[in-house]
Amino acid sequence: MELSGQALFAFVRFWSRRWTGAGLGVDAQRGRDVMVLEAVRALTERGGATSINELARELGLDQSGASRMVAHAQREGLVARVAPSRIGATSAITSTAAGEELLRQAHAWQDEVLRTLTAGWADDDVQTLIKLMDRLVRAQNALDGRA
Repeated sequence: MELSGQALFAFVRFWSRRWTGAGLGVDAQRGRDVMVLEAVRALTERGGATSINELARELGLDQSGASRMVAHAQREGLVARVAPSRIGATSAITSTAAGEELLRQAHAWQDEVLRTLTAGWADDDVQTLIKLMDRLVRAQNALDGRA
């Protein structure tokens, strides 16, 4: 079997430019807020710290970029900073009820986009696509030591 890494990276480039729902009436800033909430959730589910530095790593950004994104989400009431329980520790970032609601809405929108893109596909094909995408994410997480 001949591999095509180019197909993988073309797929990633294509969707990374469209994750905000541009042209679909989705606010780009809301998309960035959802990215912060997704990162907080992923770190929390893995039992990891939710500091700015950990969020930056999860988002694939530098610390200052992640800090600006978190600050915006905090101003919007979507996340809260929890003071450290000991001296020298960093603040933890947590989702608020409003943040959890936005994430619920974002997931519903994501499901609708997938339904639209795969309309007319056999159910088995859709399930295979979902399983393979999940497998790719898990493989990358394992390489990153986040499995």
